[in-house]
Amino acid sequence: MSLKKQTQRTALITGSTRGIGKETALLLLQKELNVIISSRSQQSVDNVIQEIHDKFPSKKENILGIKCDVSQQSDVKSLLDISIKTFGKIDILVNNAGIVYFKSIMDTTEEEWDNTIDTNLKGIFLFTKEVLPYMLENKSDSIIINVSSGAGKSGFPNLSAYCASKFGVIGFTESIANEVADNNVKVMTICPGGVDTKMIEDIVNNGFTLSNGKLMKPEQVANKIYDMISNQKDYYNGQSVEFYNK
Repeated sequence: MSLKKQTQRTALITGSTRGIGKETALLLLQKELNVIISSRSQQSVDNVIQEIHDKFPSKKENILGIKCDVSQQSDVKSLLDISIKTFGKIDILVNNAGIVYFKSIMDTTEEEWDNTIDTNLKGIFLFTKEVLPYMLENKSDSIIINVSSGAGKSGFPNLSAYCASKFGVIGFTESIANEVADNNVKVMTICPGGVDTKMIEDIVNNGFTLSNGKLMKPEQVANKIYDMISNQKDYYNGQSVEFYNK
């Protein structure tokens, strides 16, 4: 491990091969952080790593890509082991991985419900549980940002599993924020409105109607996440930051 890699801050972003997660990873990398990206798809990880190597050849030592199913504790532990061996620490965790089914409650299967909760909520639990000991050991200002949604503030029809998971993210965040309040770790949630991602495209194609046709770009949300990381004095521990297109 090079001294440069060890002394730089390190960010881990789940669900980071497309959309908000990918743009956040790219931004943090350009802001001179070490960055760990992950996805359930090895091909997606490989594609993004190659894209980054092509765009930022000088950053090859600062980017790590690992296949990981956030709902599987063994995958999460393996990712953390490799990340710590590579960069020595985790200063920032962005829990971004998420899935959605646009279906009425009557048509939602138990498997779809479980998949949604396992990815969107259990995944945040597993990553937070595994990363926190390293953050507490660092005794430096660390931050966890959990990506919820406007659907974590208001329920939408045909999105019951998704809304339940995103409401849960906010409650989880507030609870953990109180647990670690005296340990130089800040835990917050960001609740974006509609963002122009593949996820939104898929549910719109299945019949979801946007209340505001103006979607944000993933880069806008990435910039807000970076602001929450870099200007922590402007945010309080446990805060749910609502972020909508103006």
